[in-house]
Amino acid sequence: NYQFISIFIGKLLLYDNRNMEEIRMKKEIKLKFDAIRPFGPTVVKGKVPNFILDTVNKKCNEILGDPKLAKQWDWSPNLAGNVKQEVRMPPEWIDKEGQQLVFLIGEMVKQYLSIPPANETLAPEKIDKMVIESMWAVSQWAGDFNPAHMHDGDLSGVFYTKMPKSIDKERKAEDHYPSVGDILFMCGDPKTFSGHKLQHPPEVGDIFMFPSWLTHMVYPFRTPDEERRSVSFNLRLVPKGATLTTDENK
Repeated sequence: NYQFISIFIGKLLLYDNRNMEEIRMKKEIKLKFDAIRPFGPTVVKGKVPNFILDTVNKKCNEILGDPKLAKQWDWSPNLAGNVKQEVRMPPEWIDKEGQQLVFLIGEMVKQYLSIPPANETLAPEKIDKMVIESMWAVSQWAGDFNPAHMHDGDLSGVFYTKMPKSIDKERKAEDHYPSVGDILFMCGDPKTFSGHKLQHPPEVGDIFMFPSWLTHMVYPFRTPDEERRSVSFNLRLVPKGATLTTDENK
């Protein structure tokens, strides 16, 4: 929720109930307004520390740079993207070298579940653990794009480990509606006083968490020979007392 506080200084008009006589007086009044936004999904944004980005990029470079590994971990048949390479992050890597990233994601989930209306639709105290069902890297180059799509799971996320150095220059050169390389979240219909989209030009280290059902897309860029790299994940929230049906990473 947002809170707005204004100070009104001026003539306050009061009226007597019996003769409606106008009484003029000067008074300072503090005006307080609370913006209540109980509708629609929540998107949480944060920053991934550089040492975690370095660990992730090291593994991504290893897989993307080796044709055999890239083929072994190819995840593109499971995804909507029209991009050069999409590779799954190996579960054993997530369990070991990726544990600092998993910890960050877990802390983000705690924050997400503490924010209304999320904590009103799913009580945090009823959640036992999170299960990362899948995590994959997207290596996007000039002309690549991701059409509007949704994910599996309960919550999903994306963070950025590389951005084209020339993308800011390209964005400034657009004559209207700059969007190169942006991520766009969409929900609902365009209405007066109601937002229906969130568009963001990613920077290295940006991380977003959102409901897996939230529609989103990625715009292409034109700068040649430069990579836009992101890592996405889907996770499931396991209620207390539930029996796990997967041996995926926790």
